[in-house]
Amino acid sequence: MNNNTKGFLYTILGAICWGFSGFCGDYLFSVKKISPLWVAPVRLLTASVILFVISLFVVGKKTFEPLKDKKDILRLINFGISGLVGAQFTYLMAISYSNAGTATVLQYLGVSYLVIYVCIRNLRFPSKVESISLVFALIGTFLVATRGNINSLSINPNALFWGLLGGVGLVTYSLTPVVLLKKHNCFSVLSYAMFFGGVFLSLILRPWNIAVELDFLTIMAFLGLVVIGTVISFFLYMSGVNLIGPINASLLNTCEPLSAILFSVVLLNLKLQLIDFVGFAFIISTVFILKLGMRGK
Repeated sequence: MNNNTKGFLYTILGAICWGFSGFCGDYLFSVKKISPLWVAPVRLLTASVILFVISLFVVGKKTFEPLKDKKDILRLINFGISGLVGAQFTYLMAISYSNAGTATVLQYLGVSYLVIYVCIRNLRFPSKVESISLVFALIGTFLVATRGNINSLSINPNALFWGLLGGVGLVTYSLTPVVLLKKHNCFSVLSYAMFFGGVFLSLILRPWNIAVELDFLTIMAFLGLVVIGTVISFFLYMSGVNLIGPINASLLNTCEPLSAILFSVVLLNLKLQLIDFVGFAFIISTVFILKLGMRGK
């Protein structure tokens, strides 16, 4: 198996693992009635410990290098709070009010937010390709939110709010760690950022005051969310990026919402209408439009 094939395989498996994490969250919220206010901080803290141990095995003492620079520590805190909390907490909240598929697709609106951010920062209008992607994103959001009926919402307003906010979180998640990842091992960066984000959320949400009944299936679903959906998915995706590049990897990463939808439909008996899938397709297609537009330059 050549490196190109390995890269495609790693990236697709990583995206499927991310989609599986959405299903695990959906299962915890809808079946086990576990509060996302408990899951979000505990997930971040648990994953931070696992990634820290992995970093020690991978790079040894270099794991501690991000803590030697005060500016890097501030960057880690910013990444943990605005990036990881911004992306993961909003995502789990959106799932709790809707389902994994809808929440994952809505988070992909972050790609469109990023286009708007770049245009504002550079004081320019969107290009033709960017404009098409933004129109597709608007159409997709309208269809998901209303199912074509302009007079009513077909989605819980809270789910729409957290899903749209999750798109903003995806932008901050993409932008805030850039400097850190150029200087340090990705596992240590993510470990420290998750720790700071988990501590921040814990101080606000106080998960120790939330009653949680932990049976075998609940623990398995939580471990699926943390180990498969966070640690393994991140490792596979980063391995894929190293082999096939970020553009190909981000295109293949669209398997994430598709797998989240599939897991929820098959395992949680989620009922969706054709109009939902059309809306999902419009939103997900924005990634392909933008990436193929970049290739054409």
